[in-house]
Amino acid sequence: MPEAAHVCAACHGALGAGNASGVPRIGGMSADYLAHALSAFKAGRRRSKTMQPIARTLSDADIDTLARYFAAQDPPLAPSPQPPSPDWVAAGKALAFRGGNKSTPACFECHGMNARDDDQRAPRITGEPAIYVVNRLHAFQARARLGTFKPGSMTEVASKLTDTEIRNVAAYLSVTPPD
Repeated sequence: MPEAAHVCAACHGALGAGNASGVPRIGGMSADYLAHALSAFKAGRRRSKTMQPIARTLSDADIDTLARYFAAQDPPLAPSPQPPSPDWVAAGKALAFRGGNKSTPACFECHGMNARDDDQRAPRITGEPAIYVVNRLHAFQARARLGTFKPGSMTEVASKLTDTEIRNVAAYLSVTPPD
């Protein structure tokens, strides 16, 4: 493990599995996505009270090293204190594959079933801890309430989701390992 990764591992785990308290899974993400996210935190374009101070201490070489290290990992799913309801998982799977009401597109239209490609905007979402997915979608909804947003953006998509849809898709994604 690179020296700089020890700080990341304190929250995300040595393999980047994340955890059920809402820390995202970063292991197995595309290196380009991870580098882009860290650079955005460092520059203040992506906000996080936890990540911005850490990212600001990283050099470009550190960001590249961390992105490559965590992209190469294949962690197990983060353990959950209680498995989600099978009904939530089934409903979330339908949303992920077929979309929802109000012309909400399927999650996998943009994110791919197990995307590991170089897309900096649409990361792989399978295997993410449920609370992280819920919190992230609520953050997009809050951004949508502030004003106009780009059509087709995650902010627009999240603005159409109900709390039940968010809960269900988070349940499905949290129990679906990435390939």
